[in-house]
Amino acid sequence: MRVFCPIVAGSGVEIFHHRLRQGLTRLGVTTEISSFSPLWEYFPWGLSKAVRPPQMPGGVCDVLHTNVDYGSLLRIKGIPFVVTLHHSTVDEDYLEALPWAVRCHHRWLLKPFVIKTLGLADQLAADSCYSRDSFCEMIQQDLPIPVIYSGVDTNCFKPQSKSDDTCGPIVLFFSGNWSFRKGADLLEPVMKQLGQDFLLQYTSGLRQARAAPITGPNIRFLGRLSEIELVQAINESDIALQPSRREGFGLSILEAMACGKPVVSTLSSAIPEVVQNGKGGLLCEPSSISELVTAVRKLAQSKKLREDMGNYNRQAVLQRFNLDQMATQYLKLYSRSMSEFSVRLSR
Repeated sequence: MRVFCPIVAGSGVEIFHHRLRQGLTRLGVTTEISSFSPLWEYFPWGLSKAVRPPQMPGGVCDVLHTNVDYGSLLRIKGIPFVVTLHHSTVDEDYLEALPWAVRCHHRWLLKPFVIKTLGLADQLAADSCYSRDSFCEMIQQDLPIPVIYSGVDTNCFKPQSKSDDTCGPIVLFFSGNWSFRKGADLLEPVMKQLGQDFLLQYTSGLRQARAAPITGPNIRFLGRLSEIELVQAINESDIALQPSRREGFGLSILEAMACGKPVVSTLSSAIPEVVQNGKGGLLCEPSSISELVTAVRKLAQSKKLREDMGNYNRQAVLQRFNLDQMATQYLKLYSRSMSEFSVRLSR
């Protein structure tokens, strides 16, 4: 089987597809990824000419798999069309937090493309129940969309011993694009309240400039990290701090869980589907600096609690969010789309 994935660069969608390709390769599936600049979002009509499918052994591809935003412009005639629903960029609650110009762009330009893609897709999948429900609510239809949770390679993202486990500050770790949606603006006030007994180490996201967005006596910017460096940085921390206001799934949270770390995050969007509140971490009200500080302090006071939650998270990833499980489910989805597509063509 040959799968072609045209995707926008610089987001969790790109990470998702690269990891999916890794899992599909183990199953004997050939996958080609073509990443295009997010600047194409301002002139999407050119995407169909700018992104061309590569010549793969035996032809172009058997399945085209992309995300929902501009998928209708990337569809190839005569090829089964599979779409994954990630975080909705046209959800009204999400749009309210965006600048006026961006809000108008998403509402009046992007949203019609999203609706068209939903109608054209041969198979739909969602990365969480939250993502599925938000798109169904938008179009006022209860579509039978399967949920396929994202997965990580548990042989790569796994617990490692800290290089220095002495009585230093409690180390917090944040990873993600620097945005309001990710709650990045909350990090500096949280660290001011926590004080010098805590250290925040954070890395830039895929679209982040190399300059440090925030600085402080207890804040350390790590820059852009390779995957190996990312795993090391997570394992050097004590607690994953991900104060996102909205997540379609939460890959950064999943990476920390796979490395056996407790998570402090929020009771928002898909996050409670991934983190079991009270068992794998502590979830707070979105935007609540005081609750985030209290949760971090509670975990800091008990190494056993951190270890218990970290162990719980590791087992949750092994059982529910592993890469092989995700790849197997997508392979079944591809096979079903090819079979149903062939039946329609034969009519």
